Amino acid sequence: MDSHSHFPSATEPLPSPHVDDTPGDTLMSDAPSISSSALEVDVTSSTRDNSDADSVTSNLSSTRSATASVYDFVEEHGRTYHKYKQGKYVLPNDIEEQNRLDLQHQLALKMLEGRLYLAPIGKTVKNALDVATGTGIWAIEFAQQYPDAKVTGTDLSPIQPEFVPANCQFEIDDAEDEWVYSKPFDYIHIRFVMTCFPNPKIVIEQAFKSCTPGGYLEMMDGVFPLHCHDDSLEGTVLDSWAKGCYEAGVKMGRPWDNTPNYKRWMEEVGFEDVKEKIMEIPTNPWPMGRRAKELGMWFNADLQEALSASRALFIKALEWAPEKIDPFLQEVKTDLMRREIHAYAPL
Repeated sequence: MDSHSHFPSATEPLPSPHVDDTPGDTLMSDAPSISSSALEVDVTSSTRDNSDADSVTSNLSSTRSATASVYDFVEEHGRTYHKYKQGKYVLPNDIEEQNRLDLQHQLALKMLEGRLYLAPIGKTVKNALDVATGTGIWAIEFAQQYPDAKVTGTDLSPIQPEFVPANCQFEIDDAEDEWVYSKPFDYIHIRFVMTCFPNPKIVIEQAFKSCTPGGYLEMMDGVFPLHCHDDSLEGTVLDSWAKGCYEAGVKMGRPWDNTPNYKRWMEEVGFEDVKEKIMEIPTNPWPMGRRAKELGMWFNADLQEALSASRALFIKALEWAPEKIDPFLQEVKTDLMRREIHAYAPL
């Protein structure tokens, strides 16, 4: 028997919809749990819930390097994109997008109630990998929490800071290539790669081969197009935009609805003890409950910033004229603020 079949590993994206806070909804006996409940529409017009982003602290010393050519970003439609393996990733990498990625990090912290992860990794992690690290913010904070661990973040774009914790490093790499790391990892983290890979199962298989016995893979991701429990999303410009983004992803060979397959793929490549949590995140503060409203505010801000990045998808993949897409996105922006539209994304 392949020795990998004995490796206990887990994926724990997020809490499940339509689940009450019962003992049966925990992850593992030694794993942190996240409370969850189904979204309920708030019929009031209150807009009082505000939230403040957590600041990132840094005691920085080490640096990372890359060849000069990867810094020669490609400019299209007023945005910049990665040069290394040009065209593999469909979204931009400029300051505007980097700010959105950092905003997404704060949203993820809110969803996980301040945690960076859910896997029951304890305090013994020695070698960790963050795939598609983006700005590197997760890897940096994880390195600060685990000062004795070596933390590596990889991405197609060199947009990470130069000064990072001494135990953190970044590499320009394509996760779809064969992984050739000199040492296996006892924790691999992959987050928000819905738009990245034509075949995520290949990446999951590489992660399995690169895990130590007893190591963990944890993934957090979303699903597009948007969902809705009633008919309030039907016929809206917001629905047309979300479905357009999905169609563009399919045409570019990267469908945005792969996330529900992650658990099955993990089990098929050999991971054991796989756990899945699903959470509904609202597109604005339309649901009842302070926590749901706060998540809705954060996700709304993320989506508002994503509209500009999506412009290239409609122009390049769907062949829309620029003069058509700009007023369309303005209508989408308006729809995003309409609380009578009870849309959400499963994560």
